[in-house]
Amino acid sequence: MGEAGIQTNWIRGRGSWWRLIAGWCCIGVGLLGLILPILPGIPLLIFGLVMLSTQHRWAHAALVWMKAKFHKQEPHR
Repeated sequence: MGEAGIQTNWIRGRGSWWRLIAGWCCIGVGLLGLILPILPGIPLLIFGLVMLSTQHRWAHAALVWMKAKFHKQEPHR
C-alpha cells in the first residue's frame, strides 16, 4: 500500500496510453465544468486525478492531500 491507503504501481507501458489520454480529458472537461453549470466539474477532476495517479507522482500527491484534507473524522465514543 502507498501513502494514506492508496495503492500505486507507477505503471509505465504500452497499455497505459488510454489511461493517460482519458485522465487528461477528464481533467480538461472537469475544469470546464467548474465554469459551466451543466457539467459536473469536481467529480471529473477527481476521476482524472485517479486515472493519472498511477503514472504521475504529482497526481498521486494531490489525491493523498485531498484524502487527508477532506477525510471525515469519526466522533470519539
